[in-house]
Amino acid sequence: MQRLSQNNRVLFVESLGLRQPVFQKKDIKRIFRRLIKGIKGIKKINENLYIYSPLVLPFHKFSLVRRINNLILKSKLKKIQKKLNFIDPILWSYIPNIIDFKNFFNEKLIVYHCVDELSANPLIPSEIISSMEKELIKNADIIFVTSKPLYEKKKIYNPQKTYYMANVADFEHFSKVWKEKLPNPENVKNIKHPIIGFVGAISRYKVDFSIIEYILKTHPEWSVVLIGAVGEGEKAINISEFKYPNLYYLGPKPYSELPSYISCFDVCILPSLINEYTKNMFPMKFFEYLSTGKPVVAVDLPSLEEFKEYFYCAENKEDFVDKIKKALNEDNEEFKKKRVDLAKQFTWEKRIENISKIIETTIKQKLNV
Repeated sequence: MQRLSQNNRVLFVESLGLRQPVFQKKDIKRIFRRLIKGIKGIKKINENLYIYSPLVLPFHKFSLVRRINNLILKSKLKKIQKKLNFIDPILWSYIPNIIDFKNFFNEKLIVYHCVDELSANPLIPSEIISSMEKELIKNADIIFVTSKPLYEKKKIYNPQKTYYMANVADFEHFSKVWKEKLPNPENVKNIKHPIIGFVGAISRYKVDFSIIEYILKTHPEWSVVLIGAVGEGEKAINISEFKYPNLYYLGPKPYSELPSYISCFDVCILPSLINEYTKNMFPMKFFEYLSTGKPVVAVDLPSLEEFKEYFYCAENKEDFVDKIKKALNEDNEEFKKKRVDLAKQFTWEKRIENISKIIETTIKQKLNV
């Protein structure tokens, strides 16, 4: 959003919380934070960027709740639109229920940015979301999807306006790992190498914990470091259940500190659990890892098929361990350069440039019509 705001005025509306809350400690804290943000109103980040955290009711599977939320949001957003003088805006959404707002803002375009198969996400009302998404895709002016499996599924409803654009990374941020001498974080200094590291959401439906456990069990001489929030979008897994002395869960870390942590890894891993959700996702961490130059071992995700020569692809937990061994033994400057050169092609700067061209062309076509 900060990059988009360099040349555009942007109002970023934070998540509407589509999933059903499970009322664990983490969710309660999140609800409390959202209440505080919602009471404060819009927050100005820079001259062109504003953030609004709406107060909405959970349990979106109930039609009455959706109607109440829509009434609240429409009233509040209309006032904000008037206050900020947003005339004929582009309506850009990552969630399908924006279809209920079609024509409400007198928008010049509707852009649907589909980054996941939301209907396969736990605790989300799948049938309702699927129905909304189909309607949105049919009515949107542009649909961006972040994986080829998603592209094949979504283009059916609007083939001429659907574009595949893989997830990208903040190359400048993560390339600090090889460009600079980064300080080792204090909580990593005493961890024995080789370090096998993972950064991301530590969720049951995203991470194959049988792979993690197999690594820990078969190679006690390796250290496995996990960084990220536990239980995103579900009942949290209890990491303390894994009683291995070579497992180090460091919790979530600020985005600014991630390069320092990854610089300590010998191998970066993507041990994704294969299911309907992950089959359609493009892991954000893939190009972030490659930007660091570090070797990457990942499961055979459909979205990474075209990039197989840039990472070690594992078919099962045994093969995953074998590929880690291979990465540790044969990593060199030539392989590092190859990974970095690919990551340079998938940056936010290039992605925004490509997206902007498609948006500008679409606006011109609509005006001509």
